[in-house]
Amino acid sequence: MTDTQVPNTDTQDLSKPPRSQWLDVWDQFKHHKGAMIGGGVFLFILLAVFIGPWCWTIDPTFIDIRARNQGPSWAHPFGTDQLGRDTLARMLAGGQVSMAVGATAMLLALFLGTLVGVTAGYFKRLDNILMRLTDLFLALPLLPLLLVMVMLFR
Repeated sequence: MTDTQVPNTDTQDLSKPPRSQWLDVWDQFKHHKGAMIGGGVFLFILLAVFIGPWCWTIDPTFIDIRARNQGPSWAHPFGTDQLGRDTLARMLAGGQVSMAVGATAMLLALFLGTLVGVTAGYFKRLDNILMRLTDLFLALPLLPLLLVMVMLFR
């Protein structure tokens, strides 16, 4: 009754490495249709924005009054605007700026979030204050909050 069975380690397969969390997340991502479609669209936009200007060499700021307000054609697949500028070239150039702004905002949020988290973890007394400050920033719209901050620190 007091004897316990010890599992035999010879029969267990010890050659397989343990599964990682990254592999589990990747498996779930691969089987989710919406995630795969969204990832494909994002990858397409990313490649178009960064590789497109090398393939489509028209200057986005070049003004051609003779080609203004044209519809889509082989020369201008998205047409031209009121000044005759190529809309595809302008979209590709604007996409680079948008990606840079998005990456900068993401890195800034990552840095500030890490700083607040480390500060809250190191100084236990500041944890509740920092959490309420974070709740305030998440609850209030950004523009009125910025206007109040400008008025306070004038």
